[in-house]
Amino acid sequence: MVLELGVADKVKQLRREGLRPAEKLVAQILRAGDAAFRPLLELATDTALLHEDEPECYAPLHALRLLSELGSLDMIEPVLRCYPLELEYEDERLPQVWAEEAPQLIGHLGAPAIAPLWAIADDTTWAPAARSSALRALTYVTAVAPELRAPIITGLRERLAAANDSTLAAFLIAALSSLGVAALYSELMALYRTGKVDTEIIPAGAMRQLLLSDSTKRLACALHPLWERYDQHGPFAKEREA
Repeated sequence: MVLELGVADKVKQLRREGLRPAEKLVAQILRAGDAAFRPLLELATDTALLHEDEPECYAPLHALRLLSELGSLDMIEPVLRCYPLELEYEDERLPQVWAEEAPQLIGHLGAPAIAPLWAIADDTTWAPAARSSALRALTYVTAVAPELRAPIITGLRERLAAANDSTLAAFLIAALSSLGVAALYSELMALYRTGKVDTEIIPAGAMRQLLLSDSTKRLACALHPLWERYDQHGPFAKEREA
């Protein structure tokens, strides 16, 4: 209990850390292991803070990244329950950064994340944005566990063949496109031609661009070590500009 109370206080300090938390503080939190999970989860999923003033606005993103470092599958459901994130004004950047990174950070968990991600993606009681994000997380798993790329593609194709609504079809096509499965181009274009895809979610042009490009670089975001993630993804001061 003493350890849990101590790490909770350390996690609270993330609210005062600004763009990049101190390495000593991060080391202290991660060293606490499982005791850090609950306070980190509570802070990571307090997405209302993303709309607040500096430095508190950065805290949910710091906590989300540290959760992934702990490697617990228990982060998956509560993190995905946060979708969809709301924007207080057009192009508000921090909520977008959080929403973009969560699938990468869940994908960072690797093969053990596959079963809970498929379960969420297949569950119609979940919000569509959460199901879409679960599918995106599956694409990032393939960077961590390349041997699972083929079975994940198979799973996406099976679900696409059975999809009975254009929204789900668009989510599945977005995942296949992100994986760069160029051999499916004709098959996917046929679905667009027959009106089976919600083009508000992924237009044919965007699908084509993703599908025919090399997926290696975009999926590699799941592999970034913590401090490289800060270097590559920020947050950066300019993201607070309205």
